[in-house]
Formats: sequence, structure tokens, C-alpha cells
Amino acid sequence: MKKIIVLLLTISWFGLAAQPKTNHYLKITLDTKLMSSLDYSLGGGNGVPSSCQKVYAHLGLCTCDLDWNGATFLRDCALQDSNLYFCLSQILPYRSNVWQHVVGNWGENPQDDGTGLMTNLGDGVYSIEFIIEDYFSNPALVNTTTFIDPNDPHPVVQSTVWNPTDGGAPHTIGMVFRNEDGTLTGRDDLGKDLFIIDLTSNPQVIQGSDPGTPFSAITFVTNTTSVNSIADNSVHYLSIYPNPVKDVTKIIYTATGRVNQVSIKIFDMMGKEITNVYDGIKPTGSFSVNWNGKDIAGNKLSPGMYFCVLQINGKLQERKQLIIE
Repeated sequence: MKKIIVLLLTISWFGLAAQPKTNHYLKITLDTKLMSSLDYSLGGGNGVPSSCQKVYAHLGLCTCDLDWNGATFLRDCALQDSNLYFCLSQILPYRSNVWQHVVGNWGENPQDDGTGLMTNLGDGVYSIEFIIEDYFSNPALVNTTTFIDPNDPHPVVQSTVWNPTDGGAPHTIGMVFRNEDGTLTGRDDLGKDLFIIDLTSNPQVIQGSDPGTPFSAITFVTNTTSVNSIADNSVHYLSIYPNPVKDVTKIIYTATGRVNQVSIKIFDMMGKEITNVYDGIKPTGSFSVNWNGKDIAGNKLSPGMYFCVLQINGKLQERKQLIIE
């Protein structure tokens, strides 16, 4: 009898260990033509597309309940119902505690560094896609600089790199958008933050100034997926900073799948391969590589426009323009 119990426990343990990791994919699309406030529509709005070549998504993820002890906030991630309630209740009044894990470099000196850069789809439409668990747990992306919200009577919670094993879960994402230098912004109709709530159950976009008013300018695609089940590695993220390139630039990318053959190559405008920046095996997640602006022979490239191409398992995933100065 004892041997049978041990065998059943062993089978049970291996069954649990073999369970695939569950991740949450999110693609956010912003159509500036559908925004209504001319002050917060990235220079567009009311049927007019924004002319911004670069739009950054400044995103903050809320995962855990925070208990105020009179001096500071303490994270309490144990109960998901409490976490969900907290992440919803902090939207009104306008509070920054939703922004627990932040990707985006704004502040007093907005950075044109590629972190949070959206894909320009043309006609004033911009999009960004990522795996939530990878995006907000990547030290290369998450901003841990202290941000003080004048609307919050308590000290703001320090943005941290998310550890998905801490008991929290993706409940709410705060969103604001900007051009490369922060002179143009994208917010809700009254200039407050936008939010995607109920990320893992019934996601929807709401306005921070009035959660009962929909915001049709933002659409999204989300699904819960097992990393083990992703075959085509279609979810990706690619950014290049600085761009234009003077000396050294950082290329940041995200890939899915348990094991990926990743290559990052530079091509000229005629489609000729100039150099292979990286070619190797990487697991799921986000990574960065540095490139010195030189060809395969070690020669500095001539000034002009080139393309950075990301391939995963032999399939083209994304191509971005880069400029050599």
C-alpha cells in the first residue's frame, strides 16, 4: 500500500511539474483619429490622424494589494480577490498606485530610447504587443525611478521589476502615450490616464476621469496562452536605441517559445546583408544585444538608412529602420 501511495505522489508531482507556464499576450492599438480631445490626441483627433513618426506607450501594471502602514506601502499579494479590488479601486480618485511596474521613460526629461516604442501602422494608428509576464519583469525595460504624483497624498509606490511568482497577477494596466520628446500626449477625454481592467477575465478599456465612459480610440487583442503551445513565435518586441546610431546602439527584443533560434541581422537598402549581430539559441523572454555600427569585416558603416531584421526559428518577425550617422 505504501508503495502505491509513493507511486501516485510521484506521478502527481511530475504531472504538476510538467504543466506549461501560462502567460498573457496583449496587443494594444491606438487610433488617434478616434480621439476627441485636441489637447490629448498626439496632435490629431476628431478625424485627423496624428503626424507623429514615433509614439511611446507609457504603461504601468498593477498586480498586488498594498497596505498603508502610516509611513509606507507594504505589498500583500496573497489574495487575488484583494489584489483585483485594489487595482480597480485605485483608479478613482486619480491615484498612481496602479503604476506598480512601469515600462516607459517619461518624467521631466522624456527619453527617446526605444523603451515602449509603438509600431507606426500609418494614418495615425500605432500598436504595441508583448507577453505581460515578460514585459513587466524585464530589468532592461522596467523603470525603477521614483515618480511623485502630486494628486496622491501618500508617497507613491516605487516602481519595481515584477516577479510573477510573488503571488500577484496582471489585473490592471494604466496607459498614457507621448511623442519622442513628450511635447504631445495621448490621454483620455479630460487628460487623465487610460486603463485596461480585468486583464485575466473580462478586459475592457476605461477612462481614468470617468470609468463609465468607453474609449473607442483604443482596441486590444488579448489571450491566455501556454508558452509551450506557441509554435510560430508570432509575439515579439523589437526596439533600437539610440537610433540614429553614432557609436553603439542597444537592440532589445522579446521572443516566445521554450527554445528559439534567434538571429538579428543588418541589411542595406538594397537588401544586402551587412552583418549578423546575433545568431544563437535563446529561451522565452526579453534580451538585449549591443551593436557597434560596423559591418562583418569590422568597418564602420557609411551614413545612411539600413534595416534591422529579427528572425525567430527562421521566420521573419519584425523589421525596423535604423540610421547610421
